[in-house]
Amino acid sequence: MRSILLWLPAVGLLACSTQKTGPSLEGRDAWARPADSAGTTAVYLRIVNHDSTTALLTSESSSVAESVSLHETMAMSGMIHMMPLDSAQAIAPGDSLTLKQGAKHLMVSGLKRKLVIGDSLPVDLTFKDGRVVHVTATVRAP
Repeated sequence: MRSILLWLPAVGLLACSTQKTGPSLEGRDAWARPADSAGTTAVYLRIVNHDSTTALLTSESSSVAESVSLHETMAMSGMIHMMPLDSAQAIAPGDSLTLKQGAKHLMVSGLKRKLVIGDSLPVDLTFKDGRVVHVTATVRAP
């Protein structure tokens, strides 16, 4: 009986050390540009994967827009072009995906209301394994 009592604290510590703290995926520093109702805006943020497996971002949505999609801005033949990215975006364990001006970003189209500086824009990021990360982008000037 005494040996069991001596092992109980060790078992408790082991159980605590294997529990995860905080989200395995998170969106950080999300912001969006102001836009008119029915217009289009861009959302920029960093998606961090704290998990031990690769996360695949497969879709994006917002309750205040008709559509949200991942785009990339690139220079081709001296012209700036924006192209939708149709493939899932992989985020390796311990890594992040940065969505920023002039690069990959979220295009939010068909806004159901005007976005002014100080407003919030909710965005849901859906991953292949079914996880959904809810992000709130603050509307601000670029």
